[in-house]
Amino acid sequence: MPDARVTLALGGGAAKGLAHVGVLRGLEEDGVRVTAVAGTSMGSIVGALFAGGMRALEIEALLAAVDWARLARIMVRSVDGSAFHGLLRETLGGRRIEDLELPFAAICCDLDTGEEVVLRKGDLADAVRASSAIPGILPPLTIGGRTLVDGAMVAPVPFDVARRMDDAPVLAVNVLRPPKPGAVATPVVDRLIGGTVPAAALHRVERFLKRHRFRFGLKDRDLPNRLEVVARSFHIMQYNLAKARDRMAPAIEMEVGTSGWFEFERAIEIMEAGYRAYRTAGSDISRSSQNDSS
Repeated sequence: MPDARVTLALGGGAAKGLAHVGVLRGLEEDGVRVTAVAGTSMGSIVGALFAGGMRALEIEALLAAVDWARLARIMVRSVDGSAFHGLLRETLGGRRIEDLELPFAAICCDLDTGEEVVLRKGDLADAVRASSAIPGILPPLTIGGRTLVDGAMVAPVPFDVARRMDDAPVLAVNVLRPPKPGAVATPVVDRLIGGTVPAAALHRVERFLKRHRFRFGLKDRDLPNRLEVVARSFHIMQYNLAKARDRMAPAIEMEVGTSGWFEFERAIEIMEAGYRAYRTAGSDISRSSQNDSS
């Protein structure tokens, strides 16, 4: 096969963004070389793992093994976002962006100016944490004196950033579809109060949380409802922004509309949906990457 290569633009979408892993698996199977990765929100998490040297099947195994119910519960309790930040540091290994195997960019939004902020150097966990700071769910993170939130506020699918990173053709992966009434069938609360045996890192997080005087009772039972409102509103905003910025570029869109924003326990199903979507468009993607690379 001729040298086929792409630069990836991986969009946001919370649990829906796990579909990126299936696309990566398809690219690897077809021998399509990824030259650089730009990621927004969940796209930045998956992209950071891949740019750091993990292969698609390794990422798939990691995400399938996570106790998502337990993790969701910890994230809700950690109001300052420290639990999620600590887990990212554990998972990403304390690396710097400039030391990764592939060029990588995490896209954020400056909360004060509304500007797009592209992080291409510095602490990897910090960059991914800032890119994933969904307003109303995770607090902003200050980096370089700027208050940063989820990059999906400005670039749900970071095509423009990916295009600037390399001369390979851009493959945009968009997990956003029009919201569907009743798409989230299971109340979020059912996923926040369960859990099985946590990993060692989550044990340490729990000990940290117990040292703080957080109080939770029945008065907070409405919190999941607020989370759903925030998530679905954010979905609508991202979908409309991505549609308004539609580009003449290869793109993969997958049927993950029935998956709720917090249904990470459906990781295997969502990753398979991404793989099927790639296989549906894969021949066109491979042909385009070969032609544009020649």
